[in-house]
Amino acid sequence: MTTASRLVSLRHRQRHRQRHRQRRCLLLPLLCTLLALAATADASTEDANLALKYRIYVLGLPTVFDAALSVKRTVADDQGSEKVVVTSTLENWLVSNFHRSELTLKDCRYRPQRYHNYGFSPGWRFDDTVEYDWDNLQASYRGELQRPGQKEGVYQEFEHRLEDPATAGAYVDKLSQVFVMGCHFDAAEDDQPLLLNYLDDTLGRYRVRVVQRGKMLRVAGRDYATLQVQSAPFEATPGSIHRRVNYWLVPELGYLPALIKTKLGSLPLTVKLVDLVPVPVPVPVPVPATAYAPTPPQ
Repeated sequence: MTTASRLVSLRHRQRHRQRHRQRRCLLLPLLCTLLALAATADASTEDANLALKYRIYVLGLPTVFDAALSVKRTVADDQGSEKVVVTSTLENWLVSNFHRSELTLKDCRYRPQRYHNYGFSPGWRFDDTVEYDWDNLQASYRGELQRPGQKEGVYQEFEHRLEDPATAGAYVDKLSQVFVMGCHFDAAEDDQPLLLNYLDDTLGRYRVRVVQRGKMLRVAGRDYATLQVQSAPFEATPGSIHRRVNYWLVPELGYLPALIKTKLGSLPLTVKLVDLVPVPVPVPVPVPATAYAPTPPQ
């Protein structure tokens, strides 16, 4: 990026950082809620590859928005750590969204590595990525956003200083959060609240608490006991938009969410797990030409 381009990026940064999340949560509310599903692998199965399907309902009625999700777990090192790759794909004539999250996990010691999120809706295109450097306690954001009326997208890049997750809470994205929720509430004896940090171009801090244990829900023809938790924001970048969300997690399915409920304004919005299938072969993952990050302008 040239010096002039960087100056332009800096000049627009504050304005676009606030609008960037508004773009996601105002213009793509269905996608935002959908990506909060966080598909997690069934910890009780040896075959760690899963294919999942979620459906979005508005006012109790199904929409045309279905998402395909996949989970793939592989051994990351000789210490027994797992590399987990979770992807969510929504393709529709109106909107498109792809989200890929990578993390490592060992005995509930969770470390996010990177995520990539891109897609479009009428008048909008976005492509951004976050990469974590845990040795230096730093996360790098790179992204490009094209707004209605713009011929080209606006590129920005900057660094986030990471705090100690043991005190500030775990850093998560929409597809990694349930790994942390499951580990915390599975081990917690007194249901102490969990702190989470949602990091992209801004930072939103959430507090997650247990609402109810043991409620039975039917998923894909079977009844499962669930753990209901509520995630609520308590701190966020000015101008960003965050919402309270309720999750019904299934311990028997590795804390996979069976049901998610939130509101779009006063409009009830529900996401349901409708299919869960172990996959004996690796799940194909589409790799965009951007290779996890938009190309900086020259």
